[in-house]
Amino acid sequence: MLTMATLALAGCSANTTTPQAEAFELDGSSFIYLGPSDVPHDLKISGGSAAFIDVAGTWTSNWTVKSYDNELNHFQLVFVSGSGSYLPVGESMSAAYELNGTLFTLQLAKGLASYPPLQGAGTCTGATDGVPIPDCKLYIEKN
Repeated sequence: MLTMATLALAGCSANTTTPQAEAFELDGSSFIYLGPSDVPHDLKISGGSAAFIDVAGTWTSNWTVKSYDNELNHFQLVFVSGSGSYLPVGESMSAAYELNGTLFTLQLAKGLASYPPLQGAGTCTGATDGVPIPDCKLYIEKN
C-alpha cells in the first residue's frame, strides 16, 4: 500500500509537464477554391496563419488563426494584411468547416462573437433552390 501511495504521489510532483494542446488539424493544408461564386483563389493554412491568394496574382489576404477547435470544426481569423482588391476584406472572422476526404467546406461569418452554422456542406448551395449560400466556400485539398 505504501508503494502504491508513493507511485501516486510521484505523478503529482512539480516537475511533471502539462500536455500540449492538440495541433490545428488544418495546419499545413493548401486548398484550391471550387466555388460557388467568388474569383478563383487558393487558401493556405500554416504555422498559425491563413492566406487567401488570387490565382491571377491581383490580390492576397493574410490572417492569423486566433483560435481553433478541431472537435467542433471551428476556427477564428484575425486580419493581418492584404494587397490589391482582395477577398475576403479586413475584418476578423469566425468559421465553421467540414473536411470530408479532400473536399473542404468553409462557412465564414464576420466577427468573433459566434460561429456560423455550416450550411450546404459539400456544395455551398441551397438544397431546395440551388442558390449559393452567402459566405460559404468550397475547396479541394491540394496534394
